[in-house]
Amino acid sequence: MAKDMVRLSNNISAKIREKQGDITEDETVRFKSYLLSLGIDDPVTRDSYKSDQQYYRSLAKQISDIVTEPISDVGGMMALTDVFCRVNRARGLELLSPEDLLNACRIMDSLNLPIKLHQFDSGVKVLQLQTLDDENVATSTSELIEDKGSLTAEELARLLNISVLLSRQRLLVTESCGKCCRDESIEGLRFYPNLFLTRD
Repeated sequence: MAKDMVRLSNNISAKIREKQGDITEDETVRFKSYLLSLGIDDPVTRDSYKSDQQYYRSLAKQISDIVTEPISDVGGMMALTDVFCRVNRARGLELLSPEDLLNACRIMDSLNLPIKLHQFDSGVKVLQLQTLDDENVATSTSELIEDKGSLTAEELARLLNISVLLSRQRLLVTESCGKCCRDESIEGLRFYPNLFLTRD
């Protein structure tokens, strides 16, 4: 069945190329979105390469192709567990092991790809855009805290449409940069603007 789907996607691609002038732009976009939903037609596999290094380089590029756009859509970072699920969904029957995913992600920075592996102090690993760093995260998060008056991890997760795990990491990074303060009570952990930075 997977081979049939690949054949179908290749046929559709060929028809789009043949009839470039006859198909409207809307139809082309729709066809391309159908192809993307079918997954990768040629997943990188270990037996195609002579060395692990070549395999991981190609795999890193393929992972970047799959998740860079979704990562951009969710604020610039995605937990490695979510990346693992997305990549394996796109690969169909050629599933990837967690070790191979992690090894490929570790070399992304050296390949100048648009995303890189980042580990928070808590140990949580994410893929994030190259343009995103702790200072950027702290600045954007502190602006949201100031705008709302205070935020919990759950509230920030809803605002940014990200997981509570990632929103908590963003708040902790903001706190470590000195751009917010925490209040722990029986109601839980809540973060407030750091008034020492904003008051004269």
